[in-house]
Amino acid sequence: MAWCDRCERGFPHDRAFEQHRRDSSFHWLCYKCDRDFTSERSRIQHYTQSPRHHYCQRCDEIFDDDEDLEQHFEEAHWYCSPCSLICDSQRQLRAHKAESHWWCSICDRIFQNENNLTQHKRTHEPKNIHCPGRGCTRAVSRVGDLVLHFESGTCPSGITRADVERGIVKLDRNGVITDTRRLIQGPDGVLAPRAQPRTWATAASWNGAAYECVLCHRTFPQLHALNAHLQSPAHADKIFKCPSAYDGCDQRFPAASALVQHIENGSCGVRKFQRTIERYVEDLTSGMRRLGMS
Repeated sequence: MAWCDRCERGFPHDRAFEQHRRDSSFHWLCYKCDRDFTSERSRIQHYTQSPRHHYCQRCDEIFDDDEDLEQHFEEAHWYCSPCSLICDSQRQLRAHKAESHWWCSICDRIFQNENNLTQHKRTHEPKNIHCPGRGCTRAVSRVGDLVLHFESGTCPSGITRADVERGIVKLDRNGVITDTRRLIQGPDGVLAPRAQPRTWATAASWNGAAYECVLCHRTFPQLHALNAHLQSPAHADKIFKCPSAYDGCDQRFPAASALVQHIENGSCGVRKFQRTIERYVEDLTSGMRRLGMS
């Protein structure tokens, strides 16, 4: 004969006793842990606190592992995975993500930092700026991307970074965005960028594990990658400056595209006179278009 101490009842055999424990409101069993709780609340508390259980309290359902539980949260609830938070509605979830995360509402993605989100948002901008270079069909969303396209040397028009730098220095007669101290004066009295030596690496750059840049000691797995680094603006003279210098921004840039992107982002307060900058960028764009059509 089986005896239930909690209910003070006897049962003719163990099977009847187990049926009693399953059906009685005085018994709340956890079969996996072989524990009997005095209330549903106690058992739920056990489910939520024990690492052996993967429990959804809202659905009162246990899953095989964390992966299955996470999938259930994603499919059945308004769930924020980084916070392990279940919201009551989609509206509440969107408000939470907008307030607590670097979140793109268009594609519902969360990013690690503000810069990554800012760069990602640019992929959603319409590409309505067309490259004016001869034979080029490239379209971009921002002026900075157009300048970067020219600097890369991949435009069919043949425009290079050196062409861009010479064109901008010529346009910037008052030294608004170019550092005149880093420019040289030609025989005709016109300021121009210093000529950048074309540095090429050889097999001698192999340090036993990778190809190493002698200027910054950065390493690359392949020689052509090191040479691409050496021909990039990475070690170029920083002839461009932020026009918001009087606001305390002392940033200098080796490439015009980096400066234009800095202006477009407005991260240093340059947006205080945004329209002035926009007009200036438009003048630069017009100059680059003339370069591309020549």
